[in-house]
Amino acid sequence: MSVFTSCCIIDDDEFFSVSGKSILKQNNFSDNILYYSGGQEALDGLIGLLVENIKLPDVIFLDLNMPNRDGWSFLEEFEALPEDKIGHIKIYITSSFISPKFMEKAKDYKLVKDYIVKPLTESAVKKIIDSKEIA
Repeated sequence: MSVFTSCCIIDDDEFFSVSGKSILKQNNFSDNILYYSGGQEALDGLIGLLVENIKLPDVIFLDLNMPNRDGWSFLEEFEALPEDKIGHIKIYITSSFISPKFMEKAKDYKLVKDYIVKPLTESAVKKIIDSKEIA
């Protein structure tokens, strides 16, 4: 049995999404892994789930640099959704940018739990799993 019921990867980098899914599956992270290739597609898809009264994923891995709607813009609109629908979600920014400025900015968002520099590693996944078991 997996640690989380569902999670979501929002990233326009196909290699990251494939390798990320593989690491998540190897560590029994989630039964269901959703994937969106951009911020707008993700917003539309996740709001669609809410309309259908389907619980949103427990964990979201969010890239910052994407076309059409970047990660910051996604966060602004996503965090405006009803608290009772999104309050359980933990967002992990996954970015290739090693930027203290971005890492600091990420702390301004209540749902963002950590900033992970790509690639997603087994140790990062285990750290998230361990934090759930402690909570």
